[in-house]
Amino acid sequence: MVLYFAKYQGAGNDFIVIDDRIAFFPAHDGAIIRRLCHRQKGIGADGVILLQESDKADFRMRIFNADGGEPSMCGNGIRCLVHYIRGLGFKSSSFKIETMHSVLACQAFDEKVGVFMGAPHIMHWGIEVLNMTAYVLDTGVPHAVIFVSDLDNLDVFNLGRAIRTHKLFAPNGVNVDFAAFPSHEGVVRVRTYERGVEAETLACGTGAAAVAYVAHVLFGLESLVPILTASGETLEIHREEKELLMIGPATPVFHGRIEINGDCV
Repeated sequence: MVLYFAKYQGAGNDFIVIDDRIAFFPAHDGAIIRRLCHRQKGIGADGVILLQESDKADFRMRIFNADGGEPSMCGNGIRCLVHYIRGLGFKSSSFKIETMHSVLACQAFDEKVGVFMGAPHIMHWGIEVLNMTAYVLDTGVPHAVIFVSDLDNLDVFNLGRAIRTHKLFAPNGVNVDFAAFPSHEGVVRVRTYERGVEAETLACGTGAAAVAYVAHVLFGLESLVPILTASGETLEIHREEKELLMIGPATPVFHGRIEINGDCV
């Protein structure tokens, strides 16, 4: 089977986007997803996004991490999907996208896309883990936010993995966001270890939203919180009453096709 795809990145978080409105993609086959995302043996990406039909919204998004697992939401991914939809010829600037647990309103702003992400759900506030204070909340997926004094020299891979798999967050674990504020850039800086990718990624949209909310509470930041990601790009997190609005870039990298046969790519 020949698979046509688009490669996208949102603030450095990269995805393989596939038009699956006729539901042909073997989403049950984690081996294919892992091979597509493999950076040496496949296309290379943090995840695979499927555009599907929906009976609840304009479209449905399914997102798979590089390990083949299916998270409930991806902030950078949904922005890329909206840009992809507009590239298919849908000229509206606003869409409602069904995710695993909710329907999210999205708005295209020139080269950026905004996503109304709903209100964060606080799971744990100010708990101690590995001698650090973590603020754990769900912004579509669970995140442990930890503010540190030296973000640049932090061992994000090993420390992030230890917290991601900590018994406090069993059985599913959490994404881990290490943040620094204030910074000389005048923004909140963040580095994220993502479960499912099992490594540090250049950006995480739901993580940026979680960090922005915690920063707002801890430091009294105003309704707009700029989050500087590891890619060097900034995500804007606005507070719209109780809801969070994320605005950020969505950039097509290339389009292509690849042949998949069973578990081979």
